[in-house]
Amino acid sequence: MAPVKIYGFPRSQHVRKTLAVAHHLGIPVEIVECRPMDQVLKDANPAARMPAMDDNGFKLAESNAIMIWLAGKKPNDLYPDDPERRAEVNQWLLWEAAHWAPSYGAVQFERIVKGMLNLGPPNEAVVALSLEKFAREAAYLNGHLKGREFLVGKSATLADISAACGLTHAKSMDLPLADYPEIVAWNERVKGMEGMKKTAV
Repeated sequence: MAPVKIYGFPRSQHVRKTLAVAHHLGIPVEIVECRPMDQVLKDANPAARMPAMDDNGFKLAESNAIMIWLAGKKPNDLYPDDPERRAEVNQWLLWEAAHWAPSYGAVQFERIVKGMLNLGPPNEAVVALSLEKFAREAAYLNGHLKGREFLVGKSATLADISAACGLTHAKSMDLPLADYPEIVAWNERVKGMEGMKKTAV
């Protein structure tokens, strides 16, 4: 069977999510490197957002949806069969997309993307507002992790990969992770997974 094609820029934390799951499960993948303005991405996902996936003709977009699809290809512990545990994983995947990623999105744009695109210096007022949102979500995550090694159950799941990949560029964003020791310790545990090590940037 042909490898699963993943379209996107491997340094993107959202692309990394899908690649980390594939590597963890030993699913062959072909990375089609592209950026949002590239036609090859638009052909794979008309919304021109990455990542996009083509699994032998079945096309799918949105990183967390792709992660779930990949987890369905092999028996694994990343997406539990138990309905309650799976519901909890889904809860964290939805939180990541709706709250976690948006909380630092403006910081990433101001402190990383603008420099890459020569759009001038960061707007620190925008950064400050974004960091307020980040503080709320980080406090929530930090509190949940007290007494836990992972977000759901006793081993890493898609939820951990999804949320931890969001911290891929935390140093470049200068996120105040030192204020959240539970997150720092958890992030190190997740980074130790083989799929995460193979996709480190």
